[in-house]
Amino acid sequence: MKHPASIYGHAGLCSVLILLVAPAASRAEEPDRKPDDDPRQAIVRAARDYKLYLGPERRRLEFVADPVLRWPNPTREVPEGATFIWTLDGRPEAIGCIWQHAVLCHAFQSLSGEKLLAEHGGQTVWQPTRAGIELQDFPESPTPADSAAKRLNQMKELARRFHCRLGDGRKGEDLRLLTSPLYRYKTNRKDLIDGALFAYVQGTDPEVVLVLEAHRRDGKSAWKYALTRRSMLALEADLDGERIWAVPHTPGSPDEAWFQGGILTR
Repeated sequence: MKHPASIYGHAGLCSVLILLVAPAASRAEEPDRKPDDDPRQAIVRAARDYKLYLGPERRRLEFVADPVLRWPNPTREVPEGATFIWTLDGRPEAIGCIWQHAVLCHAFQSLSGEKLLAEHGGQTVWQPTRAGIELQDFPESPTPADSAAKRLNQMKELARRFHCRLGDGRKGEDLRLLTSPLYRYKTNRKDLIDGALFAYVQGTDPEVVLVLEAHRRDGKSAWKYALTRRSMLALEADLDGERIWAVPHTPGSPDEAWFQGGILTR
């Protein structure tokens, strides 16, 4: 189900799932590039090559071809990078960043409450053994408003209550919240009223992604949230000044919800 970008859609970002990843190739192994090769299009082609499925029924996820965010990161010598999502019935179930370094690299994170599977070239390259996120009740949050515009304002206010850092403790680097959501969505699910992804970034490079959703149950509606990583570095997040989330430095692995590595090329 598609909606006008002015209400539901993407508006800049990058953020979380995880697929394959073969060991990063060396420069010597990198195929020769033609002078007219466009790295921006190469990134889109690389993302399009993955096929993602949800649950034991292998429900195919829809790849959103337009990146929700394009981002270079001079701090890490990354001239081109982009963030993509894969959806089911409009809800993002996986998010992945692909960027140009010595070779094309990727980092994916599951945004799903079910198990995912990713294939590339007919082979399974990523199969987490557990769900990617578990949504939590948002403490001291307002009742979701009765209009999409008002709910967007509520979500922006809720996102501002988080303070995210790259690294840990006093050595950490504060991350900046992008003011507009990376992706806004609405589905036909009766229990899911509204949702959006927000990114906390270094420059414009997403490091932490916040999932915010308005859910309805037993006639009552409430906000729920989950934080996910987009960096292999250690990350922390505070909510209203209290530490509520921290993850260690790790590249993840093909059987985990988070995975970073070099892209398998055909």
